[in-house]
Amino acid sequence: MKRTLTILSVALVALMLSSCVESSKKYQALQKENEALTAQNASIQKDFETTMGIINDVENNLQAIREAEGMMTMQQEGSQREQIVAELLQLKEQMAINHARLDSLNDALAKSNKNNANLRAQVKKLQAQLAEKEEMIANLQSQVAEKDGQIANLNTQVENLNTDLTNANNEIENLNTNLTNSTNELNAVYYIGATAKELKAQGVILSKTKVLRGEVPTEAFTKGDMRELTSITFNSKKAVVLSTHAAEAYNLVKGVDADGNKIVTLEITNPDLFWKVTRYLVVLTK
Repeated sequence: MKRTLTILSVALVALMLSSCVESSKKYQALQKENEALTAQNASIQKDFETTMGIINDVENNLQAIREAEGMMTMQQEGSQREQIVAELLQLKEQMAINHARLDSLNDALAKSNKNNANLRAQVKKLQAQLAEKEEMIANLQSQVAEKDGQIANLNTQVENLNTDLTNANNEIENLNTNLTNSTNELNAVYYIGATAKELKAQGVILSKTKVLRGEVPTEAFTKGDMRELTSITFNSKKAVVLSTHAAEAYNLVKGVDADGNKIVTLEITNPDLFWKVTRYLVVLTK
């Protein structure tokens, strides 16, 4: 019984001492400090996880940019200009996002009192890589712009050459037309067959034996080409050549047409000789 009372007394004293410790200011202060440290630790852990998430995202984006850089470098030799320009703009936008995130993270780390030297170093390294890639994108855009300028110059040269070629073709066509007209004019001959009365009325002859040589009324004649004109038929019983032509250069052949009417055909056997003296043929029909 006495031993039991002793044990109860000791327990009661311990309980009273425990109650006194818990109610003391020092204990309460230590407890609050412990809670603050626990909360700070959780905050640090959360900040660390956020920081590492941003760093991982930036590193993944940089890797994607490296892969895109290799693809665009190969495509520059091809004809995928619009795709390259679009991809460069997309990369440039992504780089701006990464840059802003790293700047924000760097500011947060600078304001923090925590020991984050390693994180700062890693952020600085990523910023340097971003700057390098930004320069690479700017160079690629310059190359695209330079090639656009070269293509524009080539297009201008091609247009100028096409204009020169068109002008040359037009000039050649004009020369050919002039040459054709000149050749046709050089080979132009004129002939008329009519009675003496008709020839005199049209001012072609002054008399049956005198043919007008100056100011010939060309409109009264039929125009022909000496290269093609080999014969001329007159609806007449008889025909006499009044203009001056070599007798050995032609023949007058009498005949009848399909209706049985008498005709006279002048056959030119030597065109150069026939038209040598005059290009105007006057035939008197009877």
